[in-house]
Amino acid sequence: MREAGTTMTYEAALKSGRKVGAANCNETEFLAMICSGLQLTCGAVSPELVFEGAQKKGLKAKDIAKLVHDNPAAIEELMWV
Repeated sequence: MREAGTTMTYEAALKSGRKVGAANCNETEFLAMICSGLQLTCGAVSPELVFEGAQKKGLKAKDIAKLVHDNPAAIEELMWV
C-alpha cells in the first residue's frame, strides 16, 4: 500500500483508489473502497457518512471489514459520529 497523504474526501479517495487499484492504494483510499461496497452487505447506509465516521474514530479498512462480519449494526452507527 502507498502511504496515506493529506486528508482526502470520500469522493477523492474512492476515485484515486479505483485508479491505482486495491493492491496499490493507501489506507484512506482502501477505506473508501471498502465503504463503497457497504450497501451490498449492510443495507441502507451512506458509504460517504460511514467513511467520515470511520475517519473521525480513527478506524482503518480492516476495522470496518471486521465490523461488517462481527457487528453489522455498528456500521450504521458510524454514520452519526
